[in-house]
Amino acid sequence: MEPFPVELAEGSMENIASYFAENVFNDEAMKKHLSENAYLSVKAAVQSGQKLTLEVADEVAKGMKKWSEEKGCTHFAHWFQPLTGKTAEKHDSF
Repeated sequence: MEPFPVELAEGSMENIASYFAENVFNDEAMKKHLSENAYLSVKAAVQSGQKLTLEVADEVAKGMKKWSEEKGCTHFAHWFQPLTGKTAEKHDSF
């Protein structure tokens, strides 16, 4: 089989950097949607590996849900790797 050129929609590859990673619950999003205590706890957990309390984890979940809804999200998938060596997904909606 011979290779063939791929035709892209006009403008589809223009300035990818302008939207790359725009849907990431990053530092800016966490500062906006979490209390200062929860934000600092998450940063400490990332940097040192300390565990989050259940209260902070719950706040992170609620903050992430609010952030995603503000971006128009209505559904999500929980992707995981069970111990069978295969992959699986669980799809839900808000």
